[in-house]
Amino acid sequence: MTRMLMLGMVTLLLTSCERNAEPNTQTPVKPETITLTLALSSASGKAELQTAEHFADLVNTTTQGQISVSVISTPTSTFDREIIAQVQQGELDIAITPSSKLSHLTPKMQILDLPYLFKDEAAARRVYNSNAGRTLLSDLKAHDLEGLALWPGGLKQLITNFPLLRFEDFNNKLFDTMESRVIREQFDAWGANTIAIAANQTADAFTQKAIDGTENTYANIAKLGIEDLHVIETNHGFLTFVMMMSSRKLKSLPSPLKTALMEAVKASALHHQILVNTARQEAIRVVKTQQAVIPVSPALLHDMEKSFKSLLELNRMAFGTVLVEQVLQAREDWKQTHSDTLVVALDADLQGSAALSGLAIRRGIELALDEINEQGGLLGKPVKLIARDNSMVPSRGVDNIKTFATQPNLLAIFGGISSPVMLAELDFIHENNMLMLAPWAAATPIVDSGRQPNFVFRVSVRDEYAAEFLLKGALNVSNNIGLLLVNNGWGRSNYKGLTEAMKKRSIEPAHLEWFDWGEKEFTAKTQHLVDQGAEVIIYVGNAVEGEKFLSVLSTLPDPPVVISHWGITGSEFAKNAANALEKVDLRVLQTISFIDNDSPAVSSLASKYQRKYSTSSTKDIFAPSGTAHAYDLMNLLAQATRQANENSMVRIRQEMKKIRKHKGVMKEYLHPFKQQHDALTADDYIFTHYHDGKLHPLEQIRK
Repeated sequence: MTRMLMLGMVTLLLTSCERNAEPNTQTPVKPETITLTLALSSASGKAELQTAEHFADLVNTTTQGQISVSVISTPTSTFDREIIAQVQQGELDIAITPSSKLSHLTPKMQILDLPYLFKDEAAARRVYNSNAGRTLLSDLKAHDLEGLALWPGGLKQLITNFPLLRFEDFNNKLFDTMESRVIREQFDAWGANTIAIAANQTADAFTQKAIDGTENTYANIAKLGIEDLHVIETNHGFLTFVMMMSSRKLKSLPSPLKTALMEAVKASALHHQILVNTARQEAIRVVKTQQAVIPVSPALLHDMEKSFKSLLELNRMAFGTVLVEQVLQAREDWKQTHSDTLVVALDADLQGSAALSGLAIRRGIELALDEINEQGGLLGKPVKLIARDNSMVPSRGVDNIKTFATQPNLLAIFGGISSPVMLAELDFIHENNMLMLAPWAAATPIVDSGRQPNFVFRVSVRDEYAAEFLLKGALNVSNNIGLLLVNNGWGRSNYKGLTEAMKKRSIEPAHLEWFDWGEKEFTAKTQHLVDQGAEVIIYVGNAVEGEKFLSVLSTLPDPPVVISHWGITGSEFAKNAANALEKVDLRVLQTISFIDNDSPAVSSLASKYQRKYSTSSTKDIFAPSGTAHAYDLMNLLAQATRQANENSMVRIRQEMKKIRKHKGVMKEYLHPFKQQHDALTADDYIFTHYHDGKLHPLEQIRK
């Protein structure tokens, strides 16, 4: 029995070996090909078609045929909205369409339609590859679209059936435009009317004299095929194409194929860069055989260019000031020097949690520069503002001033809200004899750094004086004073001033709590202050932490009064903390309010602000101290520059100290920097409180 069992096992093994030895004649299963459809807008030109075909070839090659892309040219009778809707619904997979055609889904995309935003294709590409470009593409996710890439379509020109020689020639003329509110506003600013018609109807509209003009790139002008029109080479706008994909389709792809597709997108963008330049030159040659191409006159160009700043500010809050500043910084070629102008630089939080503080400073400088340049500029040259964001990160601030230092015509650098940033920059500033102006940051050592000669001048709060002022405000409430301070150079500067001022009065803090920048939980710290008997709390910190602190405080049945330094006002604090402000008595240090202020200088600046930035009331001037300080500082710098009569920061520094008198918005300055480099004193401080989201003077507890 055992022998028979063993024999059976051997036989089984031999049979198995024979089967394994047989050759495998089965053919491997080939993966099923995924076919994607790519639709081109009727506004696309030769370069876009060739790039789309190149993309299809790349995808097919890199995926070894697992993905096939079918490129279809859309008939001119098909509207871009239809194409976009089909991609959203998954009927099409990929589309390439002008960015302005997406304005009904993502209005922020219209920032790319601003006139004179880009002077050339390189500036546009810098923005496309920046955080701003990535933000614009990512916004499409909310609409079942995946933004893949931004492609440059080229600068736009004006095409008219009438001679356009002067700005007044725009009056009441009818222009065909793409469906973008910003483009309509552009023509409104020029005095013209607009109508949106289908691309295939533009030529007929010209023939029938139904329109007086349109705008487009040379590539699209060449496709019109109409003679006897005027092409005015204005280079006023820029056509951007968006490559997008159905979100559902992209998610459905296996990870390796998705990676291959995205690599093909990147490679195609580089390929397009070559093709679009060639296509533009070909189109220009075609257009010049059909039309009269006329250079824009300097006077007309000057008047048209004015629309950029006005439309930018009109739409800034709709776009979001962070996105605006990302675009403005990214478009700048920081390796290029501004040899034809003098330059002032702004290093501030323009994109972070206190972005509105940087914007307030920017606006103060801009308002002063408008007046200065209207009077002929300085030293025979116009003065230009350049700006970079530091988001209150010291290392980023140091990098910014190193970038500014490469500008040969630099007059001075304006700092922002953050004391730690400015403190970190002091070494580089003084090692390189660079003039630094402080319109906000309040830490005492920014000015009193012990460096000789001292290159920092300030029109702002000084913590040494602020401590005394804050303490007086607290003592008007109670002697039981708690301190809640940010643990950085600014907070420590205030701690020193507050404790010294309290010692003079033989007062000890009821309790002290430190918090870190970015701290999120304030429940325990707030409870400790209350448990230790604090009936009034002096707060030194920025808005983000202030919102969290007041939120906790508002839950208490009888919350202490809060006396706050002004860093809390540098963002949308009032909006975010609206509920807490109804329950907490918050009193904020400021130096000026435009509300109910009958000073002629203040009223004049407020009127200019409202005209330039499209606001309707003095209540709309946010962070007013930042604007007023920067305005006065820029005018003081201009006075010193005129006195120096040369572009030398060493000489201008000497003349800053010699300024005898200047009538500013804050006050009439008398020898503001002769003894020390702080132009304001505690006599210039006021307390304010929030009412309906705006800061109003609180005269009853002033000083």
